[in-house]
Amino acid sequence: MLEKEERLLMQDADEVRKNAEAIREMKLTTAVRSGVMKGRKRGMRRVYSYGAGLAAFAAAAVFITWSIIGSPLTKQEDTKLEQTASSNSVTSFDLFAPIGARDKGFAAAMQQNLLKPIKQGVEKDGYRVDVAGAVADGRRAYIMFSVQNHTKHGASPIPDSLKFGDDEAPSVRAEAKNVRNGNLLPGETGYYVYSTNLAPSANYSHDATLSVKVWDTVSQYYAKGLDISFDLDTSMLNGQEHVYHPEGALTIDGQKIEVSQVQFTPLGTYVDLKYDPSNTKQVFKVISPVLIGKSGDKIEKLYYPEMISNDNTQATLWYKNSPIDQMETTSLKVFGIGAVDKERLKIVVDLNKRELISAPDEKLQILPPEPEEGAGEINFYRKVEHAQAENNFGMSLSDTFTDASGNKHKRQPLNKLATTGTSYSTKTDIMEDYYFYYFGEEAADYPQPLTIEVKKYWIPVMETQSIQITP
Repeated sequence: MLEKEERLLMQDADEVRKNAEAIREMKLTTAVRSGVMKGRKRGMRRVYSYGAGLAAFAAAAVFITWSIIGSPLTKQEDTKLEQTASSNSVTSFDLFAPIGARDKGFAAAMQQNLLKPIKQGVEKDGYRVDVAGAVADGRRAYIMFSVQNHTKHGASPIPDSLKFGDDEAPSVRAEAKNVRNGNLLPGETGYYVYSTNLAPSANYSHDATLSVKVWDTVSQYYAKGLDISFDLDTSMLNGQEHVYHPEGALTIDGQKIEVSQVQFTPLGTYVDLKYDPSNTKQVFKVISPVLIGKSGDKIEKLYYPEMISNDNTQATLWYKNSPIDQMETTSLKVFGIGAVDKERLKIVVDLNKRELISAPDEKLQILPPEPEEGAGEINFYRKVEHAQAENNFGMSLSDTFTDASGNKHKRQPLNKLATTGTSYSTKTDIMEDYYFYYFGEEAADYPQPLTIEVKKYWIPVMETQSIQITP
């Protein structure tokens, strides 16, 4: 695709130069990403989810991935809870250092000695939870905690919430990383770092409370109420930050994307994007955003941020801490967007004819039914070449659909193995999307066709644009 574009641009030498520069930048970006991902399995990456037929396996996976979603099986206890100071042997910051290799923000806090000692803990039901220390920059918080298992059963601790007074920090994308593994054997102590994003506009109090629940792997119940209260000022690093509000906007494929704010803190760089509501396309993602700082002949670049918030109106990119905020000027360069025409954000099917009437693009198809496939089941499939595989995401569809009479229905759960997920190859730049949808057996009697709202859909649009974001 890029070679074809270069041939077309041969008519204008200046355009050829600009395009070649962009291509080199993209190749360098890809090389950096490959280095970051070194050690991962080559070939096709697969990210799948399954139907209710694997409920037991899915329940186990909850603990492996540290999902914040709880279980209705909660052990009710009246054990008295007493908060006490922790011993230094339990709360030494060095015990948490290995987690810095997997979290750039926590690594920055460790390297700059920004962590505030807490050293408070509680004991209940044979467990002791100690909060060792914490740090926050107004956009993100890190809480170091340990869990001692004094029971005779295996245990899996899971952070339940982080509150500041009556305000709860967002749980979306919150996670707890552990030094060794999530499951604690009897007598073991585990060390964890809980990280969560903070709402920039919130005025959090200093009265923080971390709530932890522990799953007993034998009794299959949660021990809850392990709440540790401590003082944490989420603006504790305010004197060490720099905030800019750039003028202008990126315009890619006719879609306007405003850079509303850039914030440099000791824990990282936050770039806030806003998608113009008048855009004809729904922008889901910017492709390969790079921060470029320049001071004379010196150039500093930051690649591959983590997207810590994203919806249909805005996104926040989080880059690692670096000296880029000390450069004379900084710009944001992107190589395209993932976007879909708003009018095409729906899938229309005739369930009885198994016919696809409308979709966001022409690549989506309905797979032939399997021998064991029942009524009301549809398997969608999509193969995308030149997919910008490093940036892609799988399609996401609404849990409700509308029949031809305008009546809304909820899709039904399926009690058997069913695959939904994405395969992609960075080597061939091919993406394959699989999505199983169960309308329910009775859906065949609904007025046809049936319409499903599309929540996410990957269509890359390659166009390089830059914007200066600091003076």
